[in-house]
Amino acid sequence: MPGGTDSRWKAVPLHGALEIGSSSNTRSVGTHMHKVTLVCSVHQECGRCNAEELLKILRAIEPETIFEELRPGELPLYYKQGFVEARAVTDYREYKSFQHVPVDQYDMPKDLLGEKRELDQVFLWVKQTSQEYRELMERESDSLYEYGFKYLNSPMCATMNARMSEIEDETVNRTRDQRLVRALKKWRHLTQGRERDMVGNIYEYCREHGLDNGVFLVGAAHRTGIVKEIEKYAGAAADLINWNLTFDGQIP
Repeated sequence: MPGGTDSRWKAVPLHGALEIGSSSNTRSVGTHMHKVTLVCSVHQECGRCNAEELLKILRAIEPETIFEELRPGELPLYYKQGFVEARAVTDYREYKSFQHVPVDQYDMPKDLLGEKRELDQVFLWVKQTSQEYRELMERESDSLYEYGFKYLNSPMCATMNARMSEIEDETVNRTRDQRLVRALKKWRHLTQGRERDMVGNIYEYCREHGLDNGVFLVGAAHRTGIVKEIEKYAGAAADLINWNLTFDGQIP
């Protein structure tokens, strides 16, 4: 991937912003208000949720900076695996020069496979136990396939994800199986920390760089948590970023 590293960004926790394209858009920030649109996505292609549709969205918004739910060290694997976002971002590079900024950061568990097995058992237990959960999963899959990004960025999707999380908590807590309870609690803690850090890294980037128009690509399951973290900046940093949280997947 062409581009370089902005030395001024090394001081922040993200450890580097990657520039895609030939031109740099770093400039004096001053009192400039940054506009960032939250766009919920999904990593694996499903029906109308695909790289071609996401590319249409990016070309309609025309961001000069793309923030992603991605750790800097994961970029090579990210492009090799060909996730929906990776393919769309790569194709967007042919249309416009932009800054690509991975904003996720977390420490990998020492026993990654062991923790993954525990978490898989949590969701398998919930799926086997709750009929409502299975029905919601099926409805979500059908909606994702038929409506794509319109569904992912809709209040219905946020509501369904919230209800599924409630069922997970209720079902696991009823088991009184401390192994399952601990695994789900650890997952919730990790997710909340990631959401806090992703939003914090975007604000940190905007303090150091100027941008007129940005996009934050993030998994739809994070939407509610991300919005909560953004609301925490409503006071002290309210004049730094003008968030567009109402994107509904419709292309203007």
